[in-house]
Formats: sequence, C-alpha cells, structure tokens
Amino acid sequence: MYRGFWVLLLGMLTGASTMAQDNTGIAGKWYGTFKRYYGDKYRMVVELEKDGAGYKGNVAFPDLSDNETFELETVVYRKDTLLLRIDGLRFAYTGVRDPVTQQFIGISSFGDEEARVDLGRKEITKADLYKRPQEPKPPYPYYTEEVRFNNIKDSVSIAGTFTRPAAMGKYPVVVMISGSGPQNRDGEMAGHKLFLVLADYFARNGIASLRYDDRGEGNSTGDYDSATVYDFAHDVSTAMGYLKKRKDVDPLSIGLLGHSEGAIVAQIVAANNQGVAFVISMAGIGVNGRQLIDQQMAIRQSMAGRSDSFILADRQRMKAYWDVLAGDSDIAVIRPQAETIIRELYRSSDEIVKKEMTEDEMVRNARLSPEAISMLRYNPLTYLKQIKCPFMAISGTKDIQVDATTNLNAIQRGLTENGNMLVTIRKFDGLNHMFQRCKTCTANEYGELEQTIDPLVPEFIAHWILQLP
Repeated sequence: MYRGFWVLLLGMLTGASTMAQDNTGIAGKWYGTFKRYYGDKYRMVVELEKDGAGYKGNVAFPDLSDNETFELETVVYRKDTLLLRIDGLRFAYTGVRDPVTQQFIGISSFGDEEARVDLGRKEITKADLYKRPQEPKPPYPYYTEEVRFNNIKDSVSIAGTFTRPAAMGKYPVVVMISGSGPQNRDGEMAGHKLFLVLADYFARNGIASLRYDDRGEGNSTGDYDSATVYDFAHDVSTAMGYLKKRKDVDPLSIGLLGHSEGAIVAQIVAANNQGVAFVISMAGIGVNGRQLIDQQMAIRQSMAGRSDSFILADRQRMKAYWDVLAGDSDIAVIRPQAETIIRELYRSSDEIVKKEMTEDEMVRNARLSPEAISMLRYNPLTYLKQIKCPFMAISGTKDIQVDATTNLNAIQRGLTENGNMLVTIRKFDGLNHMFQRCKTCTANEYGELEQTIDPLVPEFIAHWILQLP
C-alpha cells in the first residue's frame, strides 16, 4: 500500500545524489530492523555522509551477510523525508523524520517483501532482536556430537548434531525433520530454535535425537531449490542408516519427528518400512495438497474478516491455477499454462493490486518451486495406509496453516482404516502452527512471541516415546 506513494515521490527525483534541504544533519549510522512474514527479523544499518549539497552512503544487513555493504544508488533527504534505493537489490526505503524521537518512521521494500522499518541512532545488536528464554545454553548436562552422513543416491552430504543423555547406553532416538523452506539443524525460524529446544528436553529425559541442516543449508551439501519432498525422504533414510550403526542407539527404537512439511516426509519414509519404530507428526497434513491450499486460503481470509461469499468467490477465481499445478503433467509443460492464468488474473484485478506490483512481479511471486509442487500433488492416504508402527499426530487449535480438526481426523482415518490401532491423536488448545501459546495467532506473530514451544508439548511427546514397548 506504500509502494505507490514511494514511486510517486521518487519520480520527482533524479540522480544518485540529489540536492537536499538539510534541516538537521543526518550523516552517520542509522539502525533499524526489517521484519519478514513469519516474524524473522534482520538488522539494517544505513551509513550516510555529506556529498556536496546532498548525501551518499551505503546499507548493510549484518544478519544476512556479515561484512558486505551495498552502495546506495539514490539518497534523497528533503523536508524531513528520506528516500533510499538500490535497483539491483530491489531495495528501497522511504521514511519521515519524527521530531519527537528523531527517528525516521518508514517503509522498506527488499525483493518481494515490504515491512515497516524505523531508523534510529541507537545501535541494534543481534541479542536485541529476540528474547528466547527456552533456548538452552552450554555447557549442556548431556552428550552432543557433530556428525556427518552421506546420501550416496543423491550425492548429498548431510551435517548434523547427535544428542543423547550423558551416560553411555542404548537409547531410543528421534530423527527431526524440518518444515518447508531451507532450515538449519535447529529448525530455526523467526529466532526460535524449535529442534534445539526439543533435543535439549529429550536428552534430559532419556531420549537421543539427531537434527541436521537441510541439504544446501548450513554445513550440508546439495541443492535445496531443486529438491522435492521425496528427495528429503532420501536424506531421512540415510540418517536412519547412520544411526543403526551407532553403539549408543537402540536400533529397534529409531523414530521420526516431522514438523509441518517434515511430517509429510516422515509419512513417506515410514510407509511399509519396518525400520521405523514410531512417527510423531507435528502439525502434519491428512488431506491432499490441493485441499490444503483451499483450507489455508479460507482460514487466512476468514481471519482477515472476509465474508463467506468472498472466500468462495476467491476460491473459484484461483481454481484453474491450482488445478493446473496439482495435475500429473510434467512441470515444464504446465508452467506456461500456469503463467498465462496468473497474467489473466492480474489483468482482471482492481487498481489497488496493480499499484502494489507489476504483472511480471505477480508471475514471479506465483512461481512455485519443485518442493512446493510436490507438496501440492501429495496425497497422504497413499502413505498413511502403509504405516503400521505407533503413530502420534498433534496439532494446535489456533493453527492457521494446517487446520487441526480436519487434518487430524483425516490422519486418524488413513491409519486406522487399514488396521493400525497404535494411533494417538491430540489437539492442544490455544497453540499455533509452531506450538506456541499465541495471542493474535497470525503467522507474523511467531517471532514476537518469546515462547518457542508450549512446555506441555515436549513433555507429552517424551512420555509417549518412553512408554512405547
């Protein structure tokens, strides 16, 4: 909603550095925080210096790149309004100086994302970004080991951390599988290290765990962007093979814990696999990927106050696009079809949408990765009916990404209708997709909440594992 205003102002200005009315000097460093959709925060440091009658400078994002700075192509300061731009990064900032706080109150766009960013003189450290009271700090009262195992099939080398109680012994072990998007071994999102917190709790309660960097992330090799959920399943199978060779692991008690998309991967690996001792599905799906899309759109629009008639009309509007992608045709064949549909949708959109983004930007934003398409085409029933081991499925009632009731019911049906009676289903009241006790329960609140996971959840999981025969 602010981008049109920014473009209008920028159209009045030319050159990398423009004449400015320097009401009060702004040379020096300015610090702000860019907040992304899920609540991830990145520090932004702008450094300005006088350049004739105007200013020049650079911007840095220390949490994305430690030492790299980027020269600002446009710096304009006029009547307490600051405008910055780097076309190559698709970076822009527009802020108005507040006479009381002496901060610039503004909006920044970076790539396809946009957020409010207030720039002030006080330095922001990494520790200032988040408060995470549940995150364990060394020295740990248990054993940890940096490990590596190789997925020969896909030529991928996976790096991770093995954790177990301090005393030597053969322990049940949990392989942790992260959700969508490249994540490190701690399952880090919005400053929360979910898998680190879980590993800590498990080790303190007699359970070992293996968590690892996704392929192409952290110290693992491979290309995440070209992978599907079935490729991630190969990585998990490799992890299990590695664990079976360890002397401190009970080879008959190797289980899988998957969060969100990771729960899909766990289903794939556990299907008709006697080597999987148990499965824990955290916010996993039971409906197929095409149904999930409709569910997610309806939940988000309902939370935004949209009427049922609007939600239904929007679903019909997007139906052709999702149906094309969810089909079984080769991706290379359907991409042009999907792009044509998106362009038609853009051209029929109202002017507000067109001011927010260009047609090409909408096409680019709508383009799905192999990972996303594999999820869209995924049918849980195919795999659930082949799983015979003990299976726990848990969800939060305030989850806006994977509806708890619909998906838990579908998971239970898929397992029990084919004879698996070792099924535990649990809804946690008031918890979101990350299993945090939430307030607004929207996705952009994840990073604002100090709680990484409600303590009842790891307690429930550990008790269930330890009571298994």
